[in-house]
Amino acid sequence: MKTKKKPLILIVDDEVGNIQIIGNLLIEYGYNISVSVNGRQAFNTARNIKPDLILIDFKMPDVSGLDICREIKKDPSIKDVPVIFLISGYNSSDIVEGFSAGGVDFITIPFQKEEVAARIDNQLELKFSRDLLVHQTNEITQINQKLNQELSIAAQYFCSLIPEPMDDGKIQTFWKYVPTAELGGDAFGYFWLDDKNYVVYLFDVCGHGIASGMYSVSLINTLKYQNLADTDFSSPTSVFSALNKLYQIHQHYGMYFTIWYGVFNTDTRILNYAAAGHHPSIISYPSGKTDFLSSPNFIIGGLEEYNFNSSQITLDANTDVYIFSDGTFDVKQPDNSVWRIDDMRRFLEARHSRADKELNELHDYVSSMYEFSHQKDDFTILKVRFK
Repeated sequence: MKTKKKPLILIVDDEVGNIQIIGNLLIEYGYNISVSVNGRQAFNTARNIKPDLILIDFKMPDVSGLDICREIKKDPSIKDVPVIFLISGYNSSDIVEGFSAGGVDFITIPFQKEEVAARIDNQLELKFSRDLLVHQTNEITQINQKLNQELSIAAQYFCSLIPEPMDDGKIQTFWKYVPTAELGGDAFGYFWLDDKNYVVYLFDVCGHGIASGMYSVSLINTLKYQNLADTDFSSPTSVFSALNKLYQIHQHYGMYFTIWYGVFNTDTRILNYAAAGHHPSIISYPSGKTDFLSSPNFIIGGLEEYNFNSSQITLDANTDVYIFSDGTFDVKQPDNSVWRIDDMRRFLEARHSRADKELNELHDYVSSMYEFSHQKDDFTILKVRFK
């Protein structure tokens, strides 16, 4: 045997001579043995000692080996113990019955020393391999349970960083956020920079899961607490340049992000905005008509030296701006066509509301298409009303 464990084998036979012969052989080969001379006793013995393998006489007068094997396979505590039948003068129907009862092999009487050793050794190797697999699976399950618990805590912390919807009389926000994993790659935020300038942003980190989530947390805190030296947070290009230096792709294990960033001045009503690798946002005018706000730049972290550009627009009262990730579009529809950003713009225009009704309806509609195209990205959309 190659295994470090010294196997325990239970021999069940009403013939003492057979027990003696095969028992001596097993001891010679380094196995521990236990014996039972009748079928009624064998089942209780097996339950008590939990052997690594059971040798059972196929035909015994009180309870047959077949019946014992069937009982063993019904008991959860010993059902995985391999059973080898000891048999003489058998025919093909005996073989079929034995395997049907749960036996794994047969050893013929009279015993052939080499055959006995080979068949037992083979079944024990298989049994210990299964035991090891079960043990490793249980360990992995326990590790995963602990990891999921910690991931759940991390997800709660992540969600705590996302601001609540707000309405301070000047600005009103609504949002819908549904990540694909407990820790998503999308995040957003908004805050008053001073008494006149209001900042709003949404970013999308490449990938999903723990790594992307940790990256997102770092980025959220960088923006939320304005942890960028010599940076004018009222200027999208200044913020992008600082982020680009801090989050270079080769310094962050190949991860990068796209971002939409805007600053609204309540005195001038000018929205200064830019997008780095991010698709346009959607503006909804007081009339209900919609259009795209586009100010494209390359992704953050992609190039060490890059000149970012921004755009401006003057907003009338009660203008809404929708900022979102690509999980809100680029989804396959039932007819195999793709639900694109312009489809979403028309959807929002047709369902525009004073609150967040269209955001929920959009999510319901997009999620209904996951049957044809599974959710591959976080669903994130932020609606900002400039009163």
